[in-house]
Amino acid sequence: MNETSLVWAVFIIYLIVIFSIGFWSYKRSKTVIEFFLAGRRLGYWILSFSFFATYFSTAAFLGGGGSGFTFGFQWSAWLSFWHVLFAFLAWIIVAPKIRELSEKLKSLTIPDFLGFRYKSNAPRLIAAIIILFSFELYMTSIYKGIGHIFEEMLHVKYLIGILIAVIPVIIYTSLGGFRSVVLTDLIQGVIMFFGGIVLFLLVLNAVGGWSAGIEKLKEVEPLGMSGELLLETPGLAPPPIMKAGMVLAFIMSLTFAISIAQLASPQLVIRFYAARNREIIRRGAILTPVIIGIFALTVFSIGPFAWLILPDYVDSADQIKMFFKNPDRIIPFIAMKLFPTGINAFILTAIIAAAMSTINSLLLILATSLTRDIIQVVKSEISEEKLLLTTRIATVLFAAIPIYLAVLMLEKGRIIVEIVGTAFSIITSAFLAPLVIGLYWNRGSAFGASVSMILSTITCIIWYLKFYKVYWIYPVVPGLIVGITSYIIFSLLKPDKK
Repeated sequence: MNETSLVWAVFIIYLIVIFSIGFWSYKRSKTVIEFFLAGRRLGYWILSFSFFATYFSTAAFLGGGGSGFTFGFQWSAWLSFWHVLFAFLAWIIVAPKIRELSEKLKSLTIPDFLGFRYKSNAPRLIAAIIILFSFELYMTSIYKGIGHIFEEMLHVKYLIGILIAVIPVIIYTSLGGFRSVVLTDLIQGVIMFFGGIVLFLLVLNAVGGWSAGIEKLKEVEPLGMSGELLLETPGLAPPPIMKAGMVLAFIMSLTFAISIAQLASPQLVIRFYAARNREIIRRGAILTPVIIGIFALTVFSIGPFAWLILPDYVDSADQIKMFFKNPDRIIPFIAMKLFPTGINAFILTAIIAAAMSTINSLLLILATSLTRDIIQVVKSEISEEKLLLTTRIATVLFAAIPIYLAVLMLEKGRIIVEIVGTAFSIITSAFLAPLVIGLYWNRGSAFGASVSMILSTITCIIWYLKFYKVYWIYPVVPGLIVGITSYIIFSLLKPDKK
């Protein structure tokens, strides 16, 4: 069996397994509570790996791993630190409270939680609309990663590769709902976790070990500059950022934007709803940060070592510059050039699993936000059967839109972390105050929550379009400042009626 055939064989076996889970879950997802939350009966192993697998996607493997090539170890260190910190805070601060309140309020989605918490449909509808916009943008980054994987590793056209990966996700997600999502996440999360470790160990072996690799990096000349920049903070970055003297601000704000999303991203927070009890949350608070920390430290440290590996496989400095401008292609390129055939198949499956485990959750959140938080609000008499059918149809429709956007982003040369950082900036800025602060501050009002979500979203968009490439600070910083202050101010100015 040749290399390509083995990769396809492993991938097909993987698809058979997740399809089987999807069809099995379909038989147990006949009610809204089962389809949306798997009956709120999940244990900590499933929830922890589902949280991990949903949070880390191809953006982590390709964007997170590859961006170390562009920014050096300052990227790896800060991104890993923020990831572990906010994973811990999410399970300690958000999880116990929202698990308790969501069951008490009979909440099934994040927007309907906001509606019940503030006793108003305004924040619920606004939250649903923001989800529809920002999640489609986030999925675009994942689709872009999938396209690059199939291009580099299987020589399949960019668009065809996206379709090969996305169609199975549409099928098993629309059939099995949340149960299908979390069970496949468990399998995909395990594959991702060990795939990341194997990838890191093989890279270390190729460069002669960690210490030897670090010493060799000091001798390289990335784009004619000192290799020491790969090991420093502030260090290496694209020339416009270095000329502006904003390397540290850029790295800090981007890694912060990506990581703090764990506190308030609907696709992650919804997992706390499904925990069987508070003991599950307590155990998950220990397991999840450990999983995330190990994965982050290994995968995000691969990129800088690519400066030692690429010269053996590319013909010119121009090709290296191409990777510097588009680091999303580095991980699949290294995997195909460096590793034995069997390992190639495993790494490909791990990266595809990372993509699919996030897409399935985003699709479910998108579909349920539309049907339960917009359609059901407008048409309250809709039956449970029609609601489920509409949700399954919406899953298919929402999966199709990012395909066009992914092709457009490729043409415009956008890199994955840039797209993810923008999407996460909007998500975090819009939801952190109404959701997280609203869990503990009783004076937060429906008006304050609504204004906060609108103003923070507008701020992120305007900042990205007008000021981001002037100051090189990611939109999450001004977005959070506006979101938190407006939530407090407008809640005090117009409190809810008692």
